[in-house]
Amino acid sequence: MALWRTISSNAGFLVPARVRRWVEKRFASPAKDPKATPKILTIDIVGACNLRCPSCPVGNTGPVNESGLMSTELFQRIIDKAAAEFDICGVLLFNWTESLLHPELPEFIRIVKRKNLGCMLSSNLNILRNIDEILNAGPDHFRISLSGFSQEIYGKTHLHGQIERVKENMRLLSAAKKRLKAHKTKIAVYFHKYRHNMHEIEPMKRFAHELGFDFEDTWAYYMPLEKLLQLMEGGLPEKEQRFVEEQFALPIVESVEAAKQIHDISRCYLLEDHLVVNVKGDVALCCTVYDMNGPSNLGHFVDMTVEDVKKAKSRHPTCDSCAKHNIFLHYTYYDVPELAKTYEHLAARNLASPASPCKSLSLPIVDAEVVA
Repeated sequence: MALWRTISSNAGFLVPARVRRWVEKRFASPAKDPKATPKILTIDIVGACNLRCPSCPVGNTGPVNESGLMSTELFQRIIDKAAAEFDICGVLLFNWTESLLHPELPEFIRIVKRKNLGCMLSSNLNILRNIDEILNAGPDHFRISLSGFSQEIYGKTHLHGQIERVKENMRLLSAAKKRLKAHKTKIAVYFHKYRHNMHEIEPMKRFAHELGFDFEDTWAYYMPLEKLLQLMEGGLPEKEQRFVEEQFALPIVESVEAAKQIHDISRCYLLEDHLVVNVKGDVALCCTVYDMNGPSNLGHFVDMTVEDVKKAKSRHPTCDSCAKHNIFLHYTYYDVPELAKTYEHLAARNLASPASPCKSLSLPIVDAEVVA
């Protein structure tokens, strides 16, 4: 069972129920509390990204959070605590940022693997360094996130990215995997589907398979939660509103409205089963929020107990806003068969309608510090 399967492209931290069960079965040791739910730790080890994708808060919100690099010492403390106190089974070394920018990434992977935990990377692969050392460290999964096969198409939604550089790095990654016999590391291409790029799915799929990689595709999301709430409540700037309406294959507003009609699911595993930590070691409310300068910042992880985290998340006002629209179900629709079927119908209808995809993106893409 693939750890990366049906994980959102722009919100790559979203992990379906079947993946959580796989992680628990493969990596969990007997929990001290039989009622405890093993968790996924999502952690940004860098505070920046090299791209400015307009569907992602790094591109559409900007440098509101801390930048910089996490130290291996802080990371070790976080992993030790998470494994001992929170029954962590798997670690995702990414949320909003590009982990391959960290020069010590192989050591972060080794720290995770020494705890017998699952480890996953996700990258836009516009940068590739230390690849032999990364693969030798033994990550379980390496996902390549992209949205096109040609520069004209890819560059619209992976802004500042160069697809030919990505392809060359894919070739290098494939060669390294074969050379090092890194059979335990599963590599997959993850294609984000928009209105403008559906015709490039097949050529990228063929290319991925030629390199020995798996291939998955998914409807692109609009992130973060703060922006989606603005959209649903009529507060999104006009240019961004137009981008959402014209560019997404899955109509965002209609899909959230469809999720709102589901009344028999109230548990949010994004809140309850995930620990999300930023580059400074602070705990985020969940993996969908971005701004860590206000209520979404729950405190420094190494100073918090399990009960502290539970209390900080309990009846959080942001959760009320999210639950009002059932946005948590929108972001995890693949765990709700009825909703997944509805989304396929909505996307098919939207793609069949007269299209007006953006020829170019005139959004106010904001710059941010890049850690190189």
